[in-house]
Amino acid sequence: MRLHANLRLAFPYAAFQAAIFFTLGIYLPFWPLWLEEHGLGATEIAVLLAASAWLRILATPAFGLLADRWAYGRFLPHLLAAGALCTFGLFHYLHGFWALLPVQVLAICLFHPLIPLSDSRSMAAVRIHGLDYGRIRLWGSLAFILASSAGGWLIADSASDVILLLIMIGLGFCLLTASLLPYGGTAPRKFEMSGLSSLMANRDFLAFLAAAALLQSSHALYYGFGSIYWRSTGFDETTIGLFWAIGVIAEIAFFAYGAFFLKRFGTKGLLLLAGLAGCIRWSLTPVLPLAETTLLLQCLHAFTYAAAHLGAMHFISAHTPSTLAATAQTLYAALTGGLAMGGMLFLAGPLYDTLQGQAYFIMSLLSLAGVIAVIALPASSDHKEVP
Repeated sequence: MRLHANLRLAFPYAAFQAAIFFTLGIYLPFWPLWLEEHGLGATEIAVLLAASAWLRILATPAFGLLADRWAYGRFLPHLLAAGALCTFGLFHYLHGFWALLPVQVLAICLFHPLIPLSDSRSMAAVRIHGLDYGRIRLWGSLAFILASSAGGWLIADSASDVILLLIMIGLGFCLLTASLLPYGGTAPRKFEMSGLSSLMANRDFLAFLAAAALLQSSHALYYGFGSIYWRSTGFDETTIGLFWAIGVIAEIAFFAYGAFFLKRFGTKGLLLLAGLAGCIRWSLTPVLPLAETTLLLQCLHAFTYAAAHLGAMHFISAHTPSTLAATAQTLYAALTGGLAMGGMLFLAGPLYDTLQGQAYFIMSLLSLAGVIAVIALPASSDHKEVP
């Protein structure tokens, strides 16, 4: 009976995660290809991706504050999904870098806050109902696999505009599943800076943000130019989609047993595993460009991403008051996925133009810096909470 009840409680959160990551499973591996086939060069693609990442630094925490403090904040996922759907539709009518730039920025500023907002709602359910976050999040990863593998197959035999169509279908599902989310949060309160200030004054939390930023930004070349690099080495779109899918299969396996890993290693240990795996993965990517070795290296995504993400979610939950849950999640997303990732995406274009696959060695150095930053975290950081 309890298992049935847990499945029923977890379904809305898992469905929303699945819709978001289906969309992301098309956007991440194939959107750079859409931009390239519409006449943009590597540097222009890098600027487009970086600009949207930078500007969502401001947009994402602002939406988090709205979710925590606005009386109708529970409807924010609906509004963001609808806005992103309409904005992506504009790409069909636009051409050229300067026309695409503002639409790219707006589209991502509307879409990406859905990710930390879904995590915030999911972690609230974890605290209230004792659900397993990893088991919820793995449905997002499964949807990513479906999108990246099936998307590669469809795109290989179709015009590039199929990429845009699939993204819009995914956003339509985001809008639909947002309506399933229960609202179990507390009533919005008048905003007070004291809670946010205590969060930002917590040295453990700030050190965690620095470590997480290094670990996440080490994926910048992979996210921005991974597909383009693989295609330059002779792989077709179907194989590229398979590479992305294998990485996420490994990620799913980790999330399925995330509770075990969390209990065994703690949040700090998970972040350390992520950094060490990144040193290996990015160092060997340009050295071993064969299909078999690429598939093996993609399995390390279980650690470079999934271990880091699971550790980060539980760290934030332990260090954040419930009244600032969405704010903390969106702040984390803005600083790691916006400031750090945006900076590295901006550099990824010139780096890839100059070094091609050798630029992955720079990503390995970022992972090494992340390892050092994690080691510097105090051992007690697994247990402290923000007052």
